[in-house]
Amino acid sequence: MRRLVLVPLLALGILVVGVGASPAGRSAPATALITPSPAYTADQLAAPAGDNWLTVLGSLNGNRYSSLKQITPSNVTTLKEAWHINLGTCATKDAACGSLEANAVVADGVYYIQTPKSDVFALDAATGKQLWHWVPTYDPAFNVGTGGRQPGVAIGEGKVYAPTRDGYLVALDQILGGVVWKTEVIPWRKGGRVSDSPVYYNGMVITGDSGGDGGSVSNAMHAYDANNGRQLWSWTVVPQPGAPGSNTWAATDTHYGGGAMWESPVIDPKLNLAIFGTGNPVPWNSRGPGMNLYTDAIVALNVYTGQLVWAYQTAHHDLWDSDLPNNGVLFEQTYNLPKTTTVRVKHRVKVNGKFVTRYTKKKVTKLVPTKRPGVAFVNKYGMNFILDAETGKPLVPIKEVPVPQSSAPDVNTWKTQPVPQGDNVLFNKIGADGRPCTDGNISQTNAYVPYSQATAPDGKPFKIGCAYDPYDTTQYVVTPFEMMDWPASSYSPENHTFITCGVTDRAGSFEQIPRASQVAGSAGGIGAGRLGVGDTSTANSGNFSSSNVLNNKLTWHQHWQAPCYSGSMNTASGITFIGHLGVGNAQDGKGYLEAVDTKTGASLWTSPLMTAPIGAAPVTYTVGGKQYVSVAVGGQSHNDVSRPKGLTNPARLRDDSIYTFALP
Repeated sequence: MRRLVLVPLLALGILVVGVGASPAGRSAPATALITPSPAYTADQLAAPAGDNWLTVLGSLNGNRYSSLKQITPSNVTTLKEAWHINLGTCATKDAACGSLEANAVVADGVYYIQTPKSDVFALDAATGKQLWHWVPTYDPAFNVGTGGRQPGVAIGEGKVYAPTRDGYLVALDQILGGVVWKTEVIPWRKGGRVSDSPVYYNGMVITGDSGGDGGSVSNAMHAYDANNGRQLWSWTVVPQPGAPGSNTWAATDTHYGGGAMWESPVIDPKLNLAIFGTGNPVPWNSRGPGMNLYTDAIVALNVYTGQLVWAYQTAHHDLWDSDLPNNGVLFEQTYNLPKTTTVRVKHRVKVNGKFVTRYTKKKVTKLVPTKRPGVAFVNKYGMNFILDAETGKPLVPIKEVPVPQSSAPDVNTWKTQPVPQGDNVLFNKIGADGRPCTDGNISQTNAYVPYSQATAPDGKPFKIGCAYDPYDTTQYVVTPFEMMDWPASSYSPENHTFITCGVTDRAGSFEQIPRASQVAGSAGGIGAGRLGVGDTSTANSGNFSSSNVLNNKLTWHQHWQAPCYSGSMNTASGITFIGHLGVGNAQDGKGYLEAVDTKTGASLWTSPLMTAPIGAAPVTYTVGGKQYVSVAVGGQSHNDVSRPKGLTNPARLRDDSIYTFALP
């Protein structure tokens, strides 16, 4: 199932070669031994990242926050390149290489990262030299294509846990890179795949599956025994008939109902909860009536049993692909929350001609400062949902806002949609009801024509709309689309701010396919099942924002010429690192890393230009007492603005490089 490439371990003075070693793929000699990771405790994984970056999101709480302070606002301008390498999996440097969006995990001086086709590398974190390289092999019938979004791996108990494009979870020996066990998460022959990074926690490996938009069976979150890959529990996003929430679906819609998961859960060890966002229902339209729980929801499961504890749905009966692909962040803050108490009220009453004192009981509600565990997620429309992590109830108000309705056959719109109060992180036009809207003069079709001036495939003008505007079989409706996807969000505990990165004025158009005309695909489900005309990414701009989780108000708000697609990372010294797709509108595709002041957003440093756009978030760690900042550089396909040979030329810039910086 795999070709294993191993290299000399110079510290031992011996050569170790795995079964099936390929001389053509042999890597550079290792300069250090790999120390197997222990069975990390919950406390170790929940602590802020420091010398090590033990999970893709930095720690269990998803904060992407490091306690390191060696690099400071006063010396960050002196950062120099410590090393940069090519992984050797992207020879063509074009779109055929897929999207390198992976975050590394780093432990004891070793750097582990995954590429779009699921290869896993172990590198010397101080030099970038390759220690081992695991290459998956696939069934000849499986088409891996360009690969896809593979956000990274997990480590623990001497193993590296990696998802693969064909729906498997593999445990690799951390020292040698050989396969220890392999388990199928979801069948690829039924359209399934795994697109999130697994999480190691207390002897378990937790991962979700995806593929719903392609017509796979409904998707689920799973936990496996870290030692042998045995499944411990599984929770399906679309409830089985008779399960809680199943009455929110029509009987014919459930087996292929969607619900893909794109990001790792965040875990609260005190509450024993795994919290994550779920994907949209499918087909995108023409389902029976109902809210369609638990798609488009923030979900909390008991981390040991997989039982549902609470869920908050962020889009009811979704018609627009309004899922939650971004990671959540966990935190603790003090909120003024209503608390009802019973008090004694003193009265003077006249009894038999004399005044006497009587007491009655009365309930009084006051706002009381209360420290609560919180969790925040940003949805695709730039709305921040800030919830109590224990109960799922809003900590900052969220209103159910009436939205436009349709009486057309099989549309089945829901009367209201949840809109968080506070500031939206986008720069889209925002309607009076809080819904972001499309500017038809800015957003363009994929033929580079503004939607307001273009003719739809049915010969009619496009109808320019806002989020949650319904559509049917009569006209293409343009609404905001996929603006806040998986570029990693982060949290600053010093500033209690939620830092997000996304796209402004991205749009998509939809026209309904009549239910009777929808045809199931090879995986068994209908998939997206809609007509549409996408936009051109070169018309999109970016938003890089910091919001106070106490009131959902922006503390700083940057409007970039190009989309923001990297994601952020913070340090205790007050620096936030963020990647760019390129200079200006980024059509040059020469990415670079920037350091900004976490409190103000002011730019502190920018790196030299790199070989490709940055579509991954940076990480930080130490080796030998030196702090490094590192990022994978390879571009991404979802909002690829690179046009190295001109606007209408199909050439794109990709790579598989890693750039790492340190103080001189």
